[in-house]
Amino acid sequence: MLTGQKIAELRANMDLSQEQLAEKLYVTRAMVSKWERGICLPDYNMILKIAEILSVSPDEIMSRNDAVLNELYSFLSDTDSNDLLKDLNDFLSTLNGRDRSVFIRRYYYLEDINTIAENYNITESNVRTVLMRTRKKFKKYLERMIS
Repeated sequence: MLTGQKIAELRANMDLSQEQLAEKLYVTRAMVSKWERGICLPDYNMILKIAEILSVSPDEIMSRNDAVLNELYSFLSDTDSNDLLKDLNDFLSTLNGRDRSVFIRRYYYLEDINTIAENYNITESNVRTVLMRTRKKFKKYLERMIS
């Protein structure tokens, strides 16, 4: 079962409306609707909150590994690289050491953002920014490689 379908089923089993779940999560009803319809996915921290509210294990909704890999796949789905691994290695060699290490620790070793932040003595927000910018750079890199 898909993540959104699982959230919808568990929410219904708890007799909660989308609006009620949204209020408990401090998000909009539209956001809950988007999750349930599979338009977008909640990040793992939100999965933890949803699981707590719905009284289930987070893995019943989405595993942590799936959540981390979804970050990476979310932009790779519309690329058409024949040799993604080679392109990834070539791209990583263009990054500075810290950004490369942060990227690898997150997407190869599947480390938590807070663990990465502690290891590099930077904020979690900074780690998220580095990852977001690196994913965008990688997407542009792939687009140039394909054209």
